[in-house]
Amino acid sequence: MLLWQARVRIAVALAAGGLAFALAQLGWLRGSGPALLVIVVAYMASVSGIAWVIRRAGAAGDLAVGATVAADLLFIFASTIASAAPDHYYRILILSFFVLHLTESYVGRRHAAIVVAAVVGAYAGLLAGLANAGYGVRWPDEAWSLMIFAVASLAFLWQYGSFQRRLEHIVGLFEGAEQGDFTNAYDLDGDRTPDAITRVGRAYNRVRLQLASMVHTDPLTGCLNRRGLDQAMAREISRSARAASELSLLALDLDHFKTINDSFGHIAGDAVLRELGGLLVQIARGGDMVARTGGEEFSILLPDTDPPGAYRAGVRLCDSVRTHPFTANGKRVHVTISVGVVSMSSGPHDASGMNLKERADEALYAAKRGGRDRVRVWNEELASLEREASVISEH
Repeated sequence: MLLWQARVRIAVALAAGGLAFALAQLGWLRGSGPALLVIVVAYMASVSGIAWVIRRAGAAGDLAVGATVAADLLFIFASTIASAAPDHYYRILILSFFVLHLTESYVGRRHAAIVVAAVVGAYAGLLAGLANAGYGVRWPDEAWSLMIFAVASLAFLWQYGSFQRRLEHIVGLFEGAEQGDFTNAYDLDGDRTPDAITRVGRAYNRVRLQLASMVHTDPLTGCLNRRGLDQAMAREISRSARAASELSLLALDLDHFKTINDSFGHIAGDAVLRELGGLLVQIARGGDMVARTGGEEFSILLPDTDPPGAYRAGVRLCDSVRTHPFTANGKRVHVTISVGVVSMSSGPHDASGMNLKERADEALYAAKRGGRDRVRVWNEELASLEREASVISEH
């Protein structure tokens, strides 16, 4: 930021210095053209030197920022003193406000507050020097000018700082949305003075739920997708840990789904999946979360559910799917599912979504190896058997 601004500063100094030199030569400005040229050259050299140091260091800390701001203020003070009568030194305050705006916009409030203090102190010192030199300083008028500058500057810092904080909050919301997190809304109640930023926040809130639905929903079945399930699981794991409640996860897989696709076609297979998703949502309780996590794979998150309750839910699902009249191309299709069950109370290291999903999958594979159309509950013995079966299949 300081490097590209260095080029802008040099260009502005050349333009302003050239104009001031021309006006001084015409007698429209007090002071001499050569003095202005020296000030402009000295400022350009300072800015270039700071940029050279930054390039060599590969970074810019507070010292580089402070040196740049100091060069700006010195240029304003020196060029105004060289080109204006003391009655017009108030121009220093006007021009310094641009430095204040630049500093607050690109560096931050702390450095901007230092600019305000430096300008007030330096300007008061300049007036004191004029008074000691015998110039008749109108202190009430000058004090009034200083007070106006200070109040306007502090009001700007407060207002612009509020803008910055609210914009950073909105940026954070969009960054979260980019990762699929739509849990937080823009706080409209915190906006005591609604403005354009408030309208942006209100617009984000209007589309937030629509975006969440698009990002977290499986388009075929209307259930949650894998991302939606992951976020729901993270949220429920945290809640269960705080409330010391139990949490269960069911992993479901439609048995012999390839046969349905091969016999009736993929369109009919999609229709069966859509019907299965609707059936699972219908059977699930109000607080349960149904997700399609793969081709024919589904998961159901069961908050506040212990292992016996999760097992009963799995059995009820198997029975309901087995007896449901699925159709494909107008023909009745017999559909069954295999279910793996895991609960956070199954072991001492359960407080992670990855653990729950891995264990639910292990139980699901055991159900499929056991003949399908059944429910298996995860335990340590089952996990050992699944690991042994995996090693055997690899060899």
